[in-house]
Amino acid sequence: MISAYLTHLHVEETVAMPALWEYAGEEELGAVYASFRASRTPEQALTDLHRMLPALPPPTRAAIVHDVIEAAAEQAGSTLAAVTTTLSPVQRSRLYEDLAVPEAWALRGPGHA
Repeated sequence: MISAYLTHLHVEETVAMPALWEYAGEEELGAVYASFRASRTPEQALTDLHRMLPALPPPTRAAIVHDVIEAAAEQAGSTLAAVTTTLSPVQRSRLYEDLAVPEAWALRGPGHA
């Protein structure tokens, strides 16, 4: 299974992605991605994050989580706490460090001392 998956990834990265970028611009791909995100329920989006975040490199993880909590506005702290439940303690600490927020902030939310 691993061999087949790695073969799939190789073809995706060396054939499919270059072809995609050759024929579709950033704006068009952004619109497709936005449409996909809009089609997901909040529960599905949280499941997606739970599955994806642990596998991402720290800078990418931080960028995605930053955008998610920024979009959550008033519920940013509880949203941050919810999306990080599948991270290891080391990954979670690194994420909070990268976001420049204390871990306790996620439990209380912004605006609390």
